[in-house]
Amino acid sequence: MTLRRLRYFVAVADARSFTAAAKELHLAQPPLSTQVKLLERELGVELFRRERRTVTLTPAGEALLPEARSILDRYEGVGLIARRAALGEVGRLAIGMVPSAANGPLPRILRAFQAQLPDVELSLSEHRPAELRSELEASRIDVSVHYVMSGISVEPAAETAWATRVIATEELLVALPAGHRLAALPAITVAELADEPMVLPARHDGEGLYERISALLAEHDIAPPIAQKDVWMLQTIVGLVAAGIGIAIVPESAAVIRAAEVEFKPLAGSVEPVSLVAVWRRDDGNPVVRQFLAIAEQTTLPND
Repeated sequence: MTLRRLRYFVAVADARSFTAAAKELHLAQPPLSTQVKLLERELGVELFRRERRTVTLTPAGEALLPEARSILDRYEGVGLIARRAALGEVGRLAIGMVPSAANGPLPRILRAFQAQLPDVELSLSEHRPAELRSELEASRIDVSVHYVMSGISVEPAAETAWATRVIATEELLVALPAGHRLAALPAITVAELADEPMVLPARHDGEGLYERISALLAEHDIAPPIAQKDVWMLQTIVGLVAAGIGIAIVPESAAVIRAAEVEFKPLAGSVEPVSLVAVWRRDDGNPVVRQFLAIAEQTTLPND
């Protein structure tokens, strides 16, 4: 039973005429009649009652018609699915991220991604920065999203296994307990933090927020007292600030956390922002990754 014969059967059933069906299929009538008879022989039943000018379906033909349509629809769908998969319009995308990325532009990117590609299954997981590389290497995620210092090279050399793209930048802010003496200032210099107990993020052996803050303090030759260190999550850092444990330097996206209990002030002077970057395997042929990067680049971000 070939797809061609099923297609001919459906055409005759729709037209109720071998002549009209042959014209629709751009065939001569005798070959069409022959193919339908061969199908009937294969099935061992008559599919049509043949009259002088019209044909009608037998009970066997009536039963076969919806099944034949379904088979042909599924056959046509196979090619469409393959073409859409090649374009990255269907499939699966696994994104690993640091938790703090959810405070910034990433949710807007994900909303745009799902709106444009509703047939792509999106999987999100949270990891420490050092774990993201392992997840990528093991192909458990397709893209990692985390922060690095701006002003550094985020495009690895072509011979490396990784490709990297900045998808957003964020200014650094000072997080202060509500009512803190520095909260009255429109902007705070790094020097004014010299004697303030600080809450520091965890070190992750890379270019992350801890490294950015450490470099910033070193540039101004100050070493504030440390109230708490090695705090992984930005939500916890801001929570400690709200509790009066100390102050902190955070990306601007953190300003949505505990806004009633914490005041966020810009740093005065020229201070390099931090970058939110996407990293993926250079040899990854998943077209959905390319779609994600394109949508991330097109999406209007709050700090643009």
